[in-house]
Amino acid sequence: MEQNTKDRIYARLKEMAAIDSVSYSAKENAMAEYVQSFFAEIPYFQEHPDQFGVHPIPNDAFGRTVPYALILGNSPNTVVSMGHMDVVGTESYGELAQQAFQIGEELEKALARQDLSPEARAELDSGEWIWGRGVADMKGGVALHMALFEEYAALAQKGALPGNLLMAVVPDEESYSAGMRAAAGLIRRLKDQYGLDLKMVVDPEPTNERNGAQIMSIGSVGKIMPVVMVQGVTAHIGHSFDGITPLGILTEIYQKTNSSLEFSDRYKDEATIPPSWQYLRDMKELYDASLPFRAAGYFTVLTFDTTPQQIMDKLKKIAAEALTNNVKMLDGVYQEYKKRDKFAQKEGIRYKTAVYSFEDLVSELREKDAKSFDAYYTEIYQEIGRRVMQGALNFPEATLKMMEAVLKYAEIKHPVVLLGFAPPYYLPIHSDLIEGKEDTGSNAYAVVKKSAEDGFGQKMDYENYFMGISDASYCGIDHPFDYTKFSANTPMWGDLYSLDFEAIEEIGIPAVIYGPIGKEYHQWTERVNKKSLLEVVPAVTKELFDYLWKL
Repeated sequence: MEQNTKDRIYARLKEMAAIDSVSYSAKENAMAEYVQSFFAEIPYFQEHPDQFGVHPIPNDAFGRTVPYALILGNSPNTVVSMGHMDVVGTESYGELAQQAFQIGEELEKALARQDLSPEARAELDSGEWIWGRGVADMKGGVALHMALFEEYAALAQKGALPGNLLMAVVPDEESYSAGMRAAAGLIRRLKDQYGLDLKMVVDPEPTNERNGAQIMSIGSVGKIMPVVMVQGVTAHIGHSFDGITPLGILTEIYQKTNSSLEFSDRYKDEATIPPSWQYLRDMKELYDASLPFRAAGYFTVLTFDTTPQQIMDKLKKIAAEALTNNVKMLDGVYQEYKKRDKFAQKEGIRYKTAVYSFEDLVSELREKDAKSFDAYYTEIYQEIGRRVMQGALNFPEATLKMMEAVLKYAEIKHPVVLLGFAPPYYLPIHSDLIEGKEDTGSNAYAVVKKSAEDGFGQKMDYENYFMGISDASYCGIDHPFDYTKFSANTPMWGDLYSLDFEAIEEIGIPAVIYGPIGKEYHQWTERVNKKSLLEVVPAVTKELFDYLWKL
């Protein structure tokens, strides 16, 4: 790789790293302005100002946008460069929190005074790594693609670019992927406007090494967040047999789902990590001497091919069993208790129980009085939405508020489990499985492997699915499902959160993740390998682009 290209990549990275574009904040706008200015300064776009711009994100709390630019070459064949501009916070750096954005010698000297692991210490001393927040995840990869983008724009001016190159840099990847969700519509518009034949999205997210080999991902795992709300029957703790706690029911659902391989997908010799719960508690806001009325939790399921409806069906069965088991268990304890207390006179403990999906309960309430319920629903959605826009609630919290509000309206008096989904939702995607573009990912990997190993001695390997969750999820749909039922079971669906499934399915672009080797992203020892960033990946990416333009 030419020294000029190396210098431009490093200089660009240094400038971008200095912008503290922390995810889900207005600070991302400064980064968008930087990228937009970069496009505007390229001579090609001074001649073609209609081919770059900013794409607004509808109803965004921070007014964020997606800067994009399209270079038109000599064929419809189009490669999409897609990266994100946001980074996670720097709290883990402690006293170096602000310095973490200033890459270079001073930061490295400061890090050298910290308690580094032996591996990190050796790599800091080697001088072969660049350190700082966002250098790996993922401003390094974006800087690399920007340097190549300039070169391709110059080729296009000479009429020597074989195909088209669309670059978009999105915000919010580390939070809710608002940028990429909006970008799907942008890509569809540009596809139709310019007659683009979309060959592949190349996402330069950082990659890691396993057994000495750099990993390229030819797919990206899906992620869905089920929400479980349980309503029991409240009673004074001195008369607890007059009620039933939702905590026991919720705990059984937790035990049957957390780390359960029933929710782990397999593809060839890879499998998704089983579910992990992130929230589990009662919903009492103040202490009193009574059983809690409601309890709730949410957890994450990673998927290769399981659909939202399949997950909902499994949860309905588990929830029904938990309700039945807890009522039976309480009755069994009560029967023994009756033998000890002469005042225990009830025959037994019996409850009517029910399990609802959010869609089911909403439909039932609308059937009773659609006008009244819709007015109520609109009011609570707008109120909770305002709190989301103000940053007072995140999407999982807002989902709990919506579900609780609907349960209150329903005035159900018996034990019930209500199930829904909370944003964000990530679709699973595999570049070999997009209809009409089968094996595209594997073929792209073969090109990368040959180029990296023959040209640089960089051993390569691949994974079918990137397990870190990425914006590649919004490039295509390889396992279609009932989108309407999913949205109906997502209480926050609407102006605040949505996915354009139609656009995603229509653009249907295979996506691969191939960026520079990095380590310990999101940690205070985040770093990116210099040779990988400045030499290997730029050269290999150029060969990959050339291959894709010839397809």
